[in-house]
Amino acid sequence: MMLSLPYFHNALRFLLHFGGGLGWGLLFLFTSCNHLFMDDQKSDTAQNNFDLLWQIFDGRYCYFEEKKVDWEQMYQKYNPLTANGRHYPQHLFGTMAAMLEELRDGHVTLDDGTTSRTYSGWHTPYPENFNLSLIRQYRESDKHTIYLNNETSISVLPESIGYIRCPSFSDKFNRDDFDKAMTRLKGVKGVIIDVRNNGGGLVSEAYMLASRFASEKKHVGYVRYKTGKGHNDFSDFFARYVEPDGAHPFYGKVAVLTNRKVYSAANLFVSIMSNLPQARIMGAHTGGGGGVPISAELYNGWTVKLSTNPVFDIHKQSIESGIKPDQTVELGKDTKKDNIIETAKEWILAN
Repeated sequence: MMLSLPYFHNALRFLLHFGGGLGWGLLFLFTSCNHLFMDDQKSDTAQNNFDLLWQIFDGRYCYFEEKKVDWEQMYQKYNPLTANGRHYPQHLFGTMAAMLEELRDGHVTLDDGTTSRTYSGWHTPYPENFNLSLIRQYRESDKHTIYLNNETSISVLPESIGYIRCPSFSDKFNRDDFDKAMTRLKGVKGVIIDVRNNGGGLVSEAYMLASRFASEKKHVGYVRYKTGKGHNDFSDFFARYVEPDGAHPFYGKVAVLTNRKVYSAANLFVSIMSNLPQARIMGAHTGGGGGVPISAELYNGWTVKLSTNPVFDIHKQSIESGIKPDQTVELGKDTKKDNIIETAKEWILAN
């Protein structure tokens, strides 16, 4: 199939990152399409900016069908509201942001340089199931907790259970430091990986962490990429894999703790781990975020971010709406213990 620019660039990026035998080792960087959509004959007007925003999403956004959003109808609904945008840029910004919120997608962002608007409904209506002060108590029970460069920590709880707190994938792991820290888990009865409130970051780091618990090459899902401007112009499904890596892997029981604020690359991590036979997902349904985003620029310099290439589980089901846990557990009202951690410990210690 012949791919036109910019679709070829995006397809190549994903083949290199996710596609079968080509490997996933490249660090994913947000694709920048800043000037690809602009018409040099058009000026910076409210109408032209609105039209450009609509056209960018019309040709590249990947979830219209899944979200059941009629994008033509959105144009008819919001275009009349752009009239005041010529004199009041904040009115145009508000109109655009309101239209984008109809997509109910936490990856979709509009930024004018001072204000950024992103949909947050994927987590705000739900219980947080997270208490940082309780997390500190568990970490501080181990006087030898190792704190890594990207805020991840590795502890051993009194029950001889490893506890990895990973709050973000925004910064890269120092591989050597992480592998050295993994030696603390030698001989433990199981490991808890707590990614609650992890809003995502680098896809490469999600795979890196998962690779330390994979005992063999494992099929963990699929990705598709946009091949044209039509809403349903996608490639075939390309398989994603995780492979064993690291000097000190762990192949025993692993409990992965989740809540609604687990999003994007963290959501992908949960999806990957759900395919490992020794892993159990515990906590709440994740927030989702299965579309890998790109960025683009409008005539007035405002930037937008949107989901383009959808990611799927091994059953070819979209992970955009999140991952259901194997065991739903609420935090509870106990101010001294984290019920989700305690439930994970019980599962690990059970025969």
